[in-house]
Amino acid sequence: MTVTEPRPTTTAVRRRRRPWGTPAWTITMRWVALIATTAVAFWRTLAALATEIGAQTLIVIVPVVVLLAGMAAAGTALRRHDEPPIYDRQTDVIVGGIVLFIALAVEVMVNPRYSQAYLTVHMDLLSMWLFVLGAAILLFGLRPVSRYRWAWLVLLMIWPIPLRVLILSVGRGALGAAFLMVLIAAAATAVATGRTVRRGLIGAGLAALVGSLAIVTMYVVLDIRRLVLVATIPALLCAAVAFSVMYVDYRRRPGRSWSPMGRPLLDPTLRRVGRPALLLVSATVLTAFVPLPQVGTWPSATIPGMAIGKPLVVPAGWRQASEQRYEWVRRLYGTTSVLYRQLLVQKVGSTAFDKDARTRRVMVDSVDAARPLALEVYPYIFRYNLVGDRFGPAVEVPLPHGVRSWVWSVVDDERYLTYTVLSWWWNNGARTQQIILWAVDNHEPDAQFPPPRITIGQNLNTMMTVFFRGNASIADTDPAYKDRGLLTLLATELVNAQVERAGGGA
Repeated sequence: MTVTEPRPTTTAVRRRRRPWGTPAWTITMRWVALIATTAVAFWRTLAALATEIGAQTLIVIVPVVVLLAGMAAAGTALRRHDEPPIYDRQTDVIVGGIVLFIALAVEVMVNPRYSQAYLTVHMDLLSMWLFVLGAAILLFGLRPVSRYRWAWLVLLMIWPIPLRVLILSVGRGALGAAFLMVLIAAAATAVATGRTVRRGLIGAGLAALVGSLAIVTMYVVLDIRRLVLVATIPALLCAAVAFSVMYVDYRRRPGRSWSPMGRPLLDPTLRRVGRPALLLVSATVLTAFVPLPQVGTWPSATIPGMAIGKPLVVPAGWRQASEQRYEWVRRLYGTTSVLYRQLLVQKVGSTAFDKDARTRRVMVDSVDAARPLALEVYPYIFRYNLVGDRFGPAVEVPLPHGVRSWVWSVVDDERYLTYTVLSWWWNNGARTQQIILWAVDNHEPDAQFPPPRITIGQNLNTMMTVFFRGNASIADTDPAYKDRGLLTLLATELVNAQVERAGGGA
């Protein structure tokens, strides 16, 4: 009697011949979907990041944080977790949908409130983190996503506000950024290697030691001071070294496989995504059409041969009463930047600007940077203590030689003062300079002007006020540009004087 094997079912043949029934294929395709939807939804944000990274601003830490978060997630994934399959998707859809809605709300409602300081606060990066979290919940399930909670916390560092406050408070520029990035790398290593608390602490300590040695070697021995190198290489190097050492230490034990895939890959806890994928697609499309403030578009006239990094030439009809130099702006704009403050006083008063023909005083501030985008990352509000003040809308004022300037008002309700401010940018082909002219409605000789100082921490108060109350809380709804004529006259004379010193014209 001949015994024949039963013919395999159609399902069995399909699973043998087609790869998309395997766990590896399923997980890979969901990751592709997660990355693709994020890229489509936040393509404007990614373009702005590319522009900033090209300008070598502090935002270069974002790709590093993403890699560190990926390493933390990989280390978590290497620790086997047997979880029961997910059959009831109501909780996943509710939580994932709420997180996606919050992400869209931040992008639509919150991000525009900080348009003047968009590159500083980057609320769209916080929105992108929320979007990725919500999308992951829909694609993988809430329970598996929550298992990687510490990796998600590391990834939250792509939002630059906490690091900006810490780095500028600590100071030391690239060196301070490098040590803070090493701390983040140590935290990511602790998550990746933390099978036990002891192993996590050992991994973090090893990463901190290797990172500190790398910083000292680059910063002191090799004299490498560039932010893009010092803040990225030590963090990535120390995390990679500590992760590799701890991995080898664990895998060399008897009975352990050296291959990370030495055990079979389990099926995803969530077998099918189903209809919730439509919710993710809808959120992707809606977010993709949300506009963002433009980056790198501030007009800057080119004056060949103009001296930048020196005090401005005082035009005829004015005298300089004082001059001050501030080098702390290097923490904001680079190691070669400097801020000059010149107090100019009219030689002869005029009833056009004061009813008693008193000589008017105007404060002239000039700050320069090698990369003009740095002046957008930290706009003028971060160089003065203007917390609690109200700001009027900017009005364009044309100046000679193709220079475009804007005038606006700043109301100090605490001192009952109103400032008229006029500002413009220009460059000499190598460096860019921002000029700010301040006039105050108090014409007395002892009238106060806002002193220059870093106010990143103090502006957090204003940031929270705008978050809860909107831009109306800091807006001057009835602006009065009281000294527009005075500032326009001085700005015209200043532009002509600088161009004349440069030896010609624009």
